[in-house]
Amino acid sequence: MNDLAIIPCPSCGVKNRIRGYDPQKIPVCAKCRAQLVSEKEHTAFSKFNDNINKFKDFPDFGAREGKK
Repeated sequence: MNDLAIIPCPSCGVKNRIRGYDPQKIPVCAKCRAQLVSEKEHTAFSKFNDNINKFKDFPDFGAREGKK
């Protein structure tokens, strides 16, 4: 993911800018070094991100177009 995310620290409240989410590492706060997401949230997001990457290049065959 190349999008910018801002995640507030659950411990100290500092807003952290996360440019790229590495599925191998849990992001930590720049000020207090606390984890910004729980292990469970990190695992769920990593699986979601993997699925997006697997299916992003599938062609659109028009199944979601509105009926006229």
